[in-house]
Amino acid sequence: MPGIPLVQMALARRFIATGLAVAAASVAACQPNDRPAPPPQSEQPAALDTAAVRAAIDSLRSDYEQAVASGNFDKMATSLAEGAVMVPPGGPKWDAMFASSKLPFPPGATIDITPIEVRVLSPDWAYEFGTSTLTYKPTGAATAETMNDTYLVLFRKTAGGWKLFREVASSNRPPAAPTR
Repeated sequence: MPGIPLVQMALARRFIATGLAVAAASVAACQPNDRPAPPPQSEQPAALDTAAVRAAIDSLRSDYEQAVASGNFDKMATSLAEGAVMVPPGGPKWDAMFASSKLPFPPGATIDITPIEVRVLSPDWAYEFGTSTLTYKPTGAATAETMNDTYLVLFRKTAGGWKLFREVASSNRPPAAPTR
């Protein structure tokens, strides 16, 4: 373009380019939206009832304590999800107890489980962190043996309800809560 300074040509090109971009965006904004509308409120997923999940976990814990005390290991198995993995605590006392019986717990054993924290993570997953005290009388011993552990259990919601899916236990006590 003869007679138009280079600066003005550059500004004119930018103005035209910006105008074309705005026009293209305006045309695109006027096009029909192919995305489906959000479902009506009645089809929205229900809010997660964490109180019901916690109640189910409380019931599983109570059933487990009763199954250990009664030696009903079939009942104990009903609290486990398919493919459940449990890592028991270790150490001399625990190893001696496991060696003393072919069962998961010796006859007459009791367990007192104390949750410290129960969290519902999603509609299908929850966990519990806590401690437990197991008491049993070793064969031939005059007094009962008491052992403590700390555990973390991962629960999974299955077609049969909430079930224990993973457990890791330690014979160590949990650390003291941090002071603030």
